[in-house]
Amino acid sequence: MTSFGSDKGAERHNYTTLYSKLFYPWKNEKIHLFELGIGTNNTNVASNMGREGQPGASLYGWALFFPKATIYGADIDERILFKDENIKTFYCDQQDTASIQKLFSQPELKDIQFDIMIEDGLHEFEAQLNFLRNSLSQLRKGGIYIAEDLTPSSQLAFLEILPVLKKLYDLEYMDVINLPFRLNRYDNTLLVIQK
Repeated sequence: MTSFGSDKGAERHNYTTLYSKLFYPWKNEKIHLFELGIGTNNTNVASNMGREGQPGASLYGWALFFPKATIYGADIDERILFKDENIKTFYCDQQDTASIQKLFSQPELKDIQFDIMIEDGLHEFEAQLNFLRNSLSQLRKGGIYIAEDLTPSSQLAFLEILPVLKKLYDLEYMDVINLPFRLNRYDNTLLVIQK
């Protein structure tokens, strides 16, 4: 991840420590992985990676880790959308329910049940919850859904509604996981779901 410019395993976050263990059983499988938020470097877009950010960095990292996978991504910044050998990206505004529904009705996406879904878009509770509620139907039974970069207020909000969401969506597992990391004590936290 780091070699492509992703912040998932560098100085900002240490998510790859968990991801390498969690996802290793699928490493050489033909899976479908989806990530929202592909790393805009446009500083006018909320939750951007900064001017030095590398759009698509995480998607390239996933493609390296999962060589047989098909990787899909989406972002609100249409300027950074791209296609590569096994990577396809789409537009999505996670604050707009209609935009999420339009995303998953695309011909290339509508029949896919994803093995892994990662929400790394707008790091605000309402936006994260909106995407979760409108995308969980795209996650296959047994699949993993992760929302990254939960702020302290988002952590508390999700912890409050965990029992309701778990029951409503009939989830096997759902929890907020704060990964200890001395370089980031603010938002190095994940919402982890298994359907």
